[in-house]
Amino acid sequence: MIEIGLIGFGNVGQDIYRILNENGPFINKRIGQPINIKKIAVRSTQKYQHILSDSSLLTTDVNTIINDPTISIIVEVIGGEYPALDYITAALTNKKHVVTANKEVISKHKKHFFKMAHSNEVDIYFEAAVGGGIPIIRSLKVGFGANKINAFYGIVNGTTNYILTKIKQENKDFNTVLKQAQELGFAELDPSMDISGLDAAYKCSILAAVAFKIDSQIDEISYTGIDAITLKDLNYASELGYSIRLLAQGKRLESNEFELHVCPALIPIEHPLSSVHNEFNAVYIIGDQVGESMLMGKGAGGSPTASAIISDIMDISFGMSQKISSRNLETNFQTSSIKPLKHTLSHYYIRLSVKNKPGVLEQISLQFSEKSISIEKIIQKESNSDSAEIVIITNNIPHQHYLEVKEALTNLSVSNAIESSIRLYKNL
Repeated sequence: MIEIGLIGFGNVGQDIYRILNENGPFINKRIGQPINIKKIAVRSTQKYQHILSDSSLLTTDVNTIINDPTISIIVEVIGGEYPALDYITAALTNKKHVVTANKEVISKHKKHFFKMAHSNEVDIYFEAAVGGGIPIIRSLKVGFGANKINAFYGIVNGTTNYILTKIKQENKDFNTVLKQAQELGFAELDPSMDISGLDAAYKCSILAAVAFKIDSQIDEISYTGIDAITLKDLNYASELGYSIRLLAQGKRLESNEFELHVCPALIPIEHPLSSVHNEFNAVYIIGDQVGESMLMGKGAGGSPTASAIISDIMDISFGMSQKISSRNLETNFQTSSIKPLKHTLSHYYIRLSVKNKPGVLEQISLQFSEKSISIEKIIQKESNSDSAEIVIITNNIPHQHYLEVKEALTNLSVSNAIESSIRLYKNL
């Protein structure tokens, strides 16, 4: 029998317990021996007694799980950096395998964990940390193992994808859709980590570690959220042949340099990522041998996350009777550098409000010309006697040039405001 200790018993923890009970017979048959949850660490045992048929499984002392010699696998589902970092470190030190869905702690401390696991001849798995139920980590490690991964583009936050979908589909404003998402459980009461792009940035760091074998940290990844995206932008994008998604992007350049950033982006309407709606996640991979591939599935919720966690438990269990291969550990990160955002190239969509008077387009065009920026498309949209709205698509330019022309436009006497500016990816 393989004994498991569970730290945390929220929605994900409860779904792990439920799935192991409902699907236990065929899971155990596949493994060759039973998988059993021996103990569950919680803050309050009274809160969860009604859920379990055997309330003696509950404990408020995490150390009783970490120090139990009969428990082989620790599953951490409490989230956040602390105290999860201490619990995982203690578990690995005690030569226990670890399975976690914690993107923040893995993103920040992956190199530390991999070294600890390797030296203690155990493993740490984190499939559920990115993409919910999508097997993206295992696919990058094993399925695409013969490839040099050249790029990935991921919709890896279900909350923001749901919001962008519903703003467009239901013609509602950002705050109305956010409240709707919170009521349905697709957004937290404090959604700032999702909306700001920080959640996706943690996941971008993890994907980079697995795809590129580099130890990027969150302060090296530029991230921008979706709070400035409006229904107008989504409609204009559609008119121009694009959709808007919050993308986590990683790209291999030359001489061990990489691009890593998270931002809203216009992508061609015919691209597979444009068809990913609501709370679904997807990661689009470009490998040197396999070419282009995309994995899609539910990226949020207790059941998809628990499904990924149990697949990790099963993977560890398959090898319990053999010496650990450590194929899941990245112990040899290559020396790398992350290209500064100001030097990265992109097309840009810019929507600005200007005074409705003769010569405005000429003055605006002059700002781009002085920065050696070509305009691929310029269209005038809504207007009244006082103001007009202009949408501009630039050519492929360095981010620094975009910042310079943005400042010039802001200071222009005929400019009222830059209402929106978004990266545009023509060729993913």
